[in-house]
Amino acid sequence: MQFDEKIIAEIDMSGRGGGEKKFAMALSSDWGRVSASLYDFLNKNTNDRLELKKQKNAQWFDGWKYHNLSPEDQRIIMLFVLHDGHHVDSIHSIALGDMIGILLNDDEYNESGWTAEILEKEYNLKKIAPKRQSKLPIKVRKFVQKHENHFTLHYERV
Repeated sequence: MQFDEKIIAEIDMSGRGGGEKKFAMALSSDWGRVSASLYDFLNKNTNDRLELKKQKNAQWFDGWKYHNLSPEDQRIIMLFVLHDGHHVDSIHSIALGDMIGILLNDDEYNESGWTAEILEKEYNLKKIAPKRQSKLPIKVRKFVQKHENHFTLHYERV
């Protein structure tokens, strides 16, 4: 995956929202913005899917989305854009299936609700009460550092 590092260095990550519009300019023109439950961008040439997560550190996830993922969904690229409030510090990626596998097999994250049983319960509750919200936390910087051998580093600010 290629990024325009000059654009990334100039992106101001301040403000609320997902930052997809700001970040889209740094992606190649093969990527188009979509509005889907599990991903934000679709590559028109490869059909790869990408979910953008921009955060200083703490990221909250809708656990119900990650129950019973299809093989195709497991290949979604999770792109973590870590920033200091204004500037992008680093960009890391991991396949969604790999990320969920790590979370479900790490006691530290199990304590925060990252277990197969809880994801299934959240999924079933969401079917009963679609407007219900429940979030599972990940401190992304620590997660990336702890499992860095599973991530691809795409950009690091110097």
